[in-house]
Amino acid sequence: MKILFVSEVFSTPAAPKRGVANGRILRAMADHAEIRVVSSVPWYPAAVARRRPQLAALDALPAEERDGPLTIRHPRRLHVPRFFASQAALYGASLWWPLRREVAELRPDVILSAWAYPDGTAAVALGHLFRLPVVVRAMGSDINDYAQKAYRRPQIALAMRHAARVIAVSRALAGEVEALGVSAARVAVVPTGVDVRRFYPVDREAARRDLGLGEGPLIAVPSRLAPEKGIRHFIDALATLPGVRAVLVGDGPEEPALRAQVARLGLAERVVFAGFQPEPEMKRYYSAADLVCLPSLEEGWPNAVMESFAGGCPVVASDVGGVPDQIALTGSGLTAPPGDAPGLAERLREALARDWDREATARAMESHTLAHTARRYVEICAEAAG
Repeated sequence: MKILFVSEVFSTPAAPKRGVANGRILRAMADHAEIRVVSSVPWYPAAVARRRPQLAALDALPAEERDGPLTIRHPRRLHVPRFFASQAALYGASLWWPLRREVAELRPDVILSAWAYPDGTAAVALGHLFRLPVVVRAMGSDINDYAQKAYRRPQIALAMRHAARVIAVSRALAGEVEALGVSAARVAVVPTGVDVRRFYPVDREAARRDLGLGEGPLIAVPSRLAPEKGIRHFIDALATLPGVRAVLVGDGPEEPALRAQVARLGLAERVVFAGFQPEPEMKRYYSAADLVCLPSLEEGWPNAVMESFAGGCPVVASDVGGVPDQIALTGSGLTAPPGDAPGLAERLREALARDWDREATARAMESHTLAHTARRYVEICAEAAG
């Protein structure tokens, strides 16, 4: 089985933040199929890229990387910022020639893409040109947010209806995909498992000491600092929980506003901004925390919930997307209304007061592994090719 993966939402050694979940899944799939990755990079003029560190980092990506069994190629693609309606067309036009060479060299059985727009939308069109079936992984905001925009929805709906299969990470997300006019028979629900070889409990006191997190009640928020993640509501809730501290593990565009909010509420001594942390470090944050909180306004199947459970840590998260199904896997958590700081504070108080069985929580994840997810993805790709 040969699979050509096409999406810029993919983490690599040189770009570890670009799509961590997809990177994990594809590396696990490589045990069962031959895989080539095309993860394009938006092109900017050098004079523009040099002025912005994020663009400069993208511009510096090599044309090709190796990561274990995976060959990862980074062709440049046309990109017009803020001209969203054309992004899928520019994406497809830019990748036609690079993908033509990959198809001739690899002779794949199927194209797999992730993120419905522009990646998946362009991949379906290119698959039609190359006469290859395309499987698209719908992840969450690409359907819950992007597909609700008037200028994107028709493009996404058309592409999803012409994909051979659509993989949804939760039942709730599958319902949204079907609402675009996709036959339920072509939508596969595959919740993303967790790599229990990487996420597992470690000594709690040692983790706190090594991370400099001290003593007392501690809540970890492992999340990108972006508006849709609802961190501002968590900070408002934290202000009503005396003596409770928090560590925000992630970075993103909302960080300056969140730092200002923390200062305004007098929480500077109780909130740590830990920034983005590499995967090997995350198990220590999960072990160090009394709770993990995900106050998102929208989600698909957040990996942080599964990782937290694998580390034995209970979760309080917004009642959105697949989160209720995740909580049901272990029973080690509570849900709160999204965007409701008082309601979230009440759930956090309740969870902090409970005595959770952290060992049983971690053991429960042994039945929900990333290896199972990878096998299922390969099976779906084989069905699409057949």
